[in-house]
Amino acid sequence: MPGEGKHVERTVVRCAEGHLFSTASFPMQNLGAGRIGPGRLIRCPQCARLRSAVPAELAKLSQDEIRQALRREAAEFLA
Repeated sequence: MPGEGKHVERTVVRCAEGHLFSTASFPMQNLGAGRIGPGRLIRCPQCARLRSAVPAELAKLSQDEIRQALRREAAEFLA
């Protein structure tokens, strides 16, 4: 079947409410701190609202926080 065995890289993000979750796509994630704009609109899987989200600073998170965020997946980014 198409797509079998493919590994989708996920990005851990933090929404404006502070919730941690992951998304399969985060445009411009490699531009670092100087990226354009404050974040991207994503429907937070925790509060189910559209929120601005930015990549989380993984160095400041525990392994447990990262694992939990990777289990909470946003369906897709919106803007």
